Amino acid sequence: MKTFRVLAALAAFAVAPVAQAADSSPQDECLSPGSNALLKEGCAALDNFMKTFNSRDGKAWAASLNFPHSRIAGNNELQVWETPEEYAKSNDVAELAKAKNWDHTDWTTRKLVQQGEDKLHFVTQFTRFDKDNKPIGTYDSLYIVTKKNGKWGTQFRSSFVGIIGKKTAF
Repeated sequence: MKTFRVLAALAAFAVAPVAQAADSSPQDECLSPGSNALLKEGCAALDNFMKTFNSRDGKAWAASLNFPHSRIAGNNELQVWETPEEYAKSNDVAELAKAKNWDHTDWTTRKLVQQGEDKLHFVTQFTRFDKDNKPIGTYDSLYIVTKKNGKWGTQFRSSFVGIIGKKTAF
């Protein structure tokens, strides 16, 4: 019950549009994190998340996460995976490729908005592309990256993209 209350509170958190630079280009703090060690750790975890997602390897993708892993997608549909095995089993990324003509996804922006020694909140935006590198869609999201047992990994996500299949994370 406590987990549900925490997740419900996070669901109420409104993801603000990503800040834009004066030249109107999106900012991705991960491209030049400076000397902020926590930002570097969080960016590395987000890069690993995206690399493993694009690899279409469910086990590798699950290994980039911390558990229990939660996602609120589309119209506030809460999904929770307790273990990496459960996550990998229900997330065959080939389904996304078939359903949406998806080929790969790239970060558009990542901005660290809150940080603690073992938890980082990133406001992000990502774009999905087809095999011709044409955008399919761009989505705002909130990623919470945590450090558990010495490992940084994505533990919570909230985005405005829907779900294509039962218990899938895309």
